[in-house]
Amino acid sequence: MSGWTSVPLQRSLGAHGAAWDQLNRRLFGDHPLLTTLFIDGLLQHFGDGGEHLCVYRRDGVTEAMCVLKRRNPLVWASFLPPQAQIAATLVADGALLSSLLSSLPGMAIQLDLLCNDPAVGAVLSGAAPRRHLLNHALTMKIDLAGSFAGYWSSRSKQLQSNIKKRDKRLFENGIEQRRVHIGEAGEIVAAVDRYAALEGAGWKGRNGTAVGSTPAQHQFYRDLMQRAALDGHAFVSELWFGDTLAASRLILRRNGVYVILKTSYDESFADYSPGRLLLRDVIEQAFAADPGGAIEFYTDADQNQLEWATAQRWIQHRTLYRWNVAEALTVSLRAWRSNPQSPDGLLVEAFDHPDALPADVQTFMTKAEKHNVACGLAWYRNLVETVYPKNPGLRFYVLRHGQQLMAVLPLRAEKAGGSWQLNSLSNFYTSLYEPVLEPGLKSREMVAVLSAIQTEFPGLASLTLAPMDTASHSYQTLLGAMRIKGWIAFEYFTFGNWYQPVSFDWPTYLAARSGPLQNTIRRMRKKFAGDGGTLEIVTNPKELPVAIAAYEKVYAASWKKPEPFPAFTPGLMQAYAAKGFLRLGLAWLGGEPVAAQLWIVSHGRAEIYKLAYDERFKGYSPGTLITAMLMEHTIDKDKVNEVDYLSGDDAYKKTWMSHRRERWGLVAYNPTSLRGLTGLAREAAGRAARGVAGRLI
Repeated sequence: MSGWTSVPLQRSLGAHGAAWDQLNRRLFGDHPLLTTLFIDGLLQHFGDGGEHLCVYRRDGVTEAMCVLKRRNPLVWASFLPPQAQIAATLVADGALLSSLLSSLPGMAIQLDLLCNDPAVGAVLSGAAPRRHLLNHALTMKIDLAGSFAGYWSSRSKQLQSNIKKRDKRLFENGIEQRRVHIGEAGEIVAAVDRYAALEGAGWKGRNGTAVGSTPAQHQFYRDLMQRAALDGHAFVSELWFGDTLAASRLILRRNGVYVILKTSYDESFADYSPGRLLLRDVIEQAFAADPGGAIEFYTDADQNQLEWATAQRWIQHRTLYRWNVAEALTVSLRAWRSNPQSPDGLLVEAFDHPDALPADVQTFMTKAEKHNVACGLAWYRNLVETVYPKNPGLRFYVLRHGQQLMAVLPLRAEKAGGSWQLNSLSNFYTSLYEPVLEPGLKSREMVAVLSAIQTEFPGLASLTLAPMDTASHSYQTLLGAMRIKGWIAFEYFTFGNWYQPVSFDWPTYLAARSGPLQNTIRRMRKKFAGDGGTLEIVTNPKELPVAIAAYEKVYAASWKKPEPFPAFTPGLMQAYAAKGFLRLGLAWLGGEPVAAQLWIVSHGRAEIYKLAYDERFKGYSPGTLITAMLMEHTIDKDKVNEVDYLSGDDAYKKTWMSHRRERWGLVAYNPTSLRGLTGLAREAAGRAARGVAGRLI
């Protein structure tokens, strides 16, 4: 037997505590924020007795646990007081979530699984009921690999210089630095009290969010740190300037993993950056004590904090819906209640052509090309000039925060039925649309761009972005911004994408292909060469006139329909040949081109854009021969780490590729416009009908 059961809790895990700790050790290596000690403290001080423990057992073995709380008769959520950086959720198999919602008491139609760390568990994966993911906070970590000296030398020159200047300033002003690390249970409560006094004297105290702002919160940290210190799992790190406490950090540590719970400093010493000086000391100590471990911050990191990090990731919320209609209604209600506000200091500019972009924006996009060639200027310049020439609706929205460039969002506006509809600046040539965003950009900041769009295009009905990667930062950030703005967003499938990760040489790859494919390559190579056929790869811009003519001749003789924008592909070849990215494969027989394939190779990725062959020569399998030639070249000579067949689930792609992923789109309706409401009603009704007609989850 297997399934979920739930039991009410009384401000503690109680008799289930031992099983909880055992599961935390087995699944997540005894994560400091998921111990019974931590969860019981939260329940004791911040629970109200309405919490439930949900347990999944299979054949008597506990495989998953989580603590949930009923928000209202229809909606449940993770138990998550403000003192918890991640939710009390122990789930290593996302598929188990598919039956969680229906197992809850009453008629639950929605479950909000809050603050999920992708590095801890599988809440963000799996194919459970309708899901929505929302970026919550950009957390960061420091891997304690190698030495502190190596870590520090890899930090930015500006960070190193700033810390050096602070040390020098303290020395010149005769201020003595003293660092103290308190880990004894008998001393740590006093250290927590000192921390509370320090934090209470600063802005958190004025805002009522300091550790000592409420008795319950103060006691929670006192109890937690003292009890953890009994087993050597907690310490307080302090920096003193003479006899004055200048900075303090509360830290948990288990199995080489440090979690910085709280940090504060004396604001009167702000010119000396005591918090940063103490952080450097904590990091150096951790490298010495736990090589190979990690420091986790569980914060919403800004660019200054990210300078210290070796890795970053998004803490996300996930919402499960019991039925599709519940999803549509809930999202709509949430949008109507939203009150979007963007942070101060944001500036949005709009440009109508890639050549009109300022130099720093062009550089920004060129750097993004390393991740996705379709993010670069070369791609957009060719798309604009060959597909959308003189189109007045093209926009490149640029977001800045002060002097810092934050985002570029390329769009295309169309007016239909008296209202504006905006779409991603893409078309069927685009295999992955990806706006260029700074890694730390938040959804609430991106709202400023959506507001600028709505101002420029009054009566805006909808915004559609596709095709996108649902796991990408840009997808999640834009989806979150749409919801914050009050636009009602829906996700939809666009196409499957077959690809091949590469960590081997060509012979190894070929040996893993099917027997029939290997046999075809071997026989046809011999037959083709025996009849005078030749294969070549064109990369040189000087050879393009002949190569393009050959490609176009093959394409015209193939089964494919004529290109609606015939200048696009030649333009793409010219643009990428100039950058060294072009790999144009051609097969010749009797002086005549009989097959052609357009591949683009950039920064470790090979992308297959176009392929065609003259059907008169089908008996030679010239397309297969070119694919084999280019696979061998890109694997052994270009040393790529991935080959991508781009869009479509064509059967032949499985022959060459081993992995499949999906591309999705976003369509958001503006409920403040009549056309937007009409589109929303049509979308919601269609999804509700499909949900009712299909399976009820």
